[in-house]
Amino acid sequence: MMRRVIPLLIGMLLIAAAVVTAGLWFSFRVYVPENKCAVLIRRTGSELPAHQTVAREAGQKGLQEAVLGPGRYFYNPYRWDYEIIPLISISTGDPSTWQWIHSLDDTQRDALRAGTFKFTGDFPEIGVVTRKIGTHPPPGQQIVARDSGMKGILEEVLTPGTYKLNKYVYDVEIHPAAVIPAGFVGVVTNLFGDASEAVSTPDELDFTSERVADAGDAPETEPHTSYVRPLAKPGERGTQQDVLQPGVYFINPKLKKVTLIEIGFNEYSQIKISEEENFRISFPSDTGYDIKVGVTVVWGIHPQHAAEIINEFGNVDRVLDKVIGPQLRSICRNIGSTYAARDFIQGEKRERFQQDLTAELQRIGKQKNLEVLLALIREIEVHAPTARDGDTDTTEDLKRTIQQSYIAIENQLTKAKQRDAAAVKAKLEEEQKKVEIARETISAQTRVMVSGILADAEKEAAQIDAQAELEVATIQQEVALLDAKRTEILGKAHADVEKMKNDAEAEGYEMLVGALGSGEAYNLYTFAENFQPESIRMFFAGDGTFWTDLSRFEEAGAAKLLGGATAPASKAE
Repeated sequence: MMRRVIPLLIGMLLIAAAVVTAGLWFSFRVYVPENKCAVLIRRTGSELPAHQTVAREAGQKGLQEAVLGPGRYFYNPYRWDYEIIPLISISTGDPSTWQWIHSLDDTQRDALRAGTFKFTGDFPEIGVVTRKIGTHPPPGQQIVARDSGMKGILEEVLTPGTYKLNKYVYDVEIHPAAVIPAGFVGVVTNLFGDASEAVSTPDELDFTSERVADAGDAPETEPHTSYVRPLAKPGERGTQQDVLQPGVYFINPKLKKVTLIEIGFNEYSQIKISEEENFRISFPSDTGYDIKVGVTVVWGIHPQHAAEIINEFGNVDRVLDKVIGPQLRSICRNIGSTYAARDFIQGEKRERFQQDLTAELQRIGKQKNLEVLLALIREIEVHAPTARDGDTDTTEDLKRTIQQSYIAIENQLTKAKQRDAAAVKAKLEEEQKKVEIARETISAQTRVMVSGILADAEKEAAQIDAQAELEVATIQQEVALLDAKRTEILGKAHADVEKMKNDAEAEGYEMLVGALGSGEAYNLYTFAENFQPESIRMFFAGDGTFWTDLSRFEEAGAAKLLGGATAPASKAE
């Protein structure tokens, strides 16, 4: 019976353990999903001080400063509670959606010059973090360091990415990053820091009156004293000297302001757009005529002067309103009042007026760190002082008189040029005749010279041929003599070789005979050396006869010897 109870108890214990484990799993487990974080709340522990809302020390009761990222955790539900909050996500942006200067309309360009335009698109973002808890910063200080432990706006920003931050401890504001497009620079202004002192300088470009002086008098100006704050040094409040080049910058907008400035050349026009929008510059001439001119100025800002311009004027619109526009009108009136009405109709004087206007604008622009490339006179109208609006008779008479005087002068110049042309033509015909005569003379001389040169060349060629034939015959004779001598030498050498060979062979035979002792011994030696038994074939031809078939003629002697040797044997039979 105990054998059956023990397995049952074990099974019940396993089931109880599984139930307890499941209960603990679902009771103690803290699951933080993706893109979320958990703020822990301690239910037990020491009470927080009166001025403190978040627990910053271990064992304190209430909201905890630390948070849990995505994942699975286990906490005692009787001691801990939690709250799921979203993570802080900072976007990296999408460059394909950025809108640059080439796609701006006139309204957007005006806003850009006024410093109020913002480029649209999905730009990178930054997170400006404000710490809600901590010690209070010194009076007047709003920006604090991350490791200072003080309340306030953190100097450091969150760059693109995902962060787990306790919303009860930190407040995060999402701002676009500072993106400087090509063709622009960013002027940085520190919003906090030690203030630099302003200096007073006489501003010769601010005129209280634009009255035009009489002809020949100097233009009247009343300079004002303006107060310009110098560029700030690092750590000081104000405009910084160094500008941001094109790129992406993660700058705290609570700490620094970035102003976009378009570099390069732009145009500013004072022209007649319509009857309602007529911005042409009007001034009297030296002779009392009313002159109306339309002018376009090509000007620009160099990157190294962008900070100074923003520091002094604030934006580009104020540059146009305080420098380019007023100075253009003032210079036109001051210089134009020294010209007569007819000077604005003649091309040479009109071009000089444009050159003087450009030079003066460039001089003034240099004082204000502006680059003036050109002041272009686009249109000029001359009106009689007594003419009413729309009355052009007097002006047309002036133009006609000037035109007629110019036509008369041009006619005289034309006739003078025609006389000069006729004289030049006659002189040209005379010179052409001289050229033809000289050409024939040179041609005849050339033919004579060519004939002489050909004759000399043929004579010299015949002499060269004869000399060559003589030299060839001489060489051939020498070659024949050499061939004969070579043949003689070769024949003699061949005979000597044959004689030497025969002498050597005879001497060898003589030595061999001497070595063998006699001529008969030498013959037997020769026979024995050349004898080949396998070449002898015997035939039976009857009694008393023995024949051999000798394959070589020189073996005949050996056959005779054999015949002599066998004869006695036959007799013995």
